[in-house]
Amino acid sequence: MLFRMIAAAALVATLPGCAGVIMADASKNEARAAIARVMAEDRPGIDSAEAGKCVQKAMTIVETVQLGTADNYKAVSSANREKIRTYAARPEAAACLNALPLTEAAG
Repeated sequence: MLFRMIAAAALVATLPGCAGVIMADASKNEARAAIARVMAEDRPGIDSAEAGKCVQKAMTIVETVQLGTADNYKAVSSANREKIRTYAARPEAAACLNALPLTEAAG
């Protein structure tokens, strides 16, 4: 896993301008999608997309790339679920999550 993260970071760093930005943006979007899946299960009363943004703001770039390059397409692995829950427990993420309004279905 560490090798994949280092390889992804090296690849992004060596790509020419736009390609590096596209790779970083794609991994950010993939990470946010994985976070949203976990948040939809853990906190069904809030908008999972907004919850994904809250958690991602509390993550480092390296954590985002690592999660975004993991194989989370069909299902989020149990290891990544635990990482996401750890990120969500960070004070910045927890405050943002707690400030989100409840969805109509939950209320």
